[in-house]
Amino acid sequence: MFWSIAMFLATLTWAGAFIAGKVGVLSASPLALTYFRFLVAGICLYGYARARRIPLGIRWRDWGVLIQLGPVGMIGYHLLFFAARKSTTAIRASMIMASNPLMIAILAAFLLREKLGRAKVACILTALAGVLLTISRWHPLTLVRGGVARGDLLMLVAVLCWSMYAIIVRRHAGRFDPVVTTFYSFVTCVILLTPFEAWEVASGASHIRPDGWLAIVYMGVFPTFFGYTVMQQGIKHLGLSRMALFVNLVPVLAMFMAVLMLHETFFPLNAVSAAMIIAAVMSYSLLAPGTPKPLARGSA
Repeated sequence: MFWSIAMFLATLTWAGAFIAGKVGVLSASPLALTYFRFLVAGICLYGYARARRIPLGIRWRDWGVLIQLGPVGMIGYHLLFFAARKSTTAIRASMIMASNPLMIAILAAFLLREKLGRAKVACILTALAGVLLTISRWHPLTLVRGGVARGDLLMLVAVLCWSMYAIIVRRHAGRFDPVVTTFYSFVTCVILLTPFEAWEVASGASHIRPDGWLAIVYMGVFPTFFGYTVMQQGIKHLGLSRMALFVNLVPVLAMFMAVLMLHETFFPLNAVSAAMIIAAVMSYSLLAPGTPKPLARGSA
């Protein structure tokens, strides 16, 4: 019961990241939000590793792998996530993000030569249909005439970045403790982004208002640090299948929170397309019990 409650709280924080992201982009630049979120999360994760006595030492030859993880899965995903939040709603962003596990499956089929049977392909196509119906507001022909809206396209590319991160992690599974992998991903990002953030500060372009700092602290501490650490323990105590059920609640909770807190307009048919995406992801996980666990945050 304890870990079920903890996982539900983690799920709430992941859904809340879509709300905080929207607040954040109105008060700070995507670069500042990304940089300080990693800094806050990295400090928290370092303290957690020290408290749990998890060794953080790595060999020089391992830096090559860890450097790959930072720019692709962390910098790429988060910069695009925050940029997308300027021009798309929290509801649409969370629903696009919900297709992440199946995006990973597609990349794994091409890059890792994992087999996809007809049932798995049907799940992927169902989720894709749900995403297309969401971003077109259930008028798919508008995508042919006008293309995908900028914010939705940025969110789709963000999901692609996160999926590439997942593939790199899978390729090197067992080589590092998950805490070590994530910690050095954060460290790499902070190092790489420091000169750019310094330039932004020096040029006067980086002005963060108080609500922007609140969004940064929230996203760094709760969905990134707290959600990640609970997820790791949740997999151990609840099992991957039950844990996946909590992750699939994220777009549903984000939808309700966006309506209540951001006063976003609820488009009724989005509930149908959300159900299509979630059902496809859950069905795929049942067809592929060996599917890798969701990677840190599973949402945002």
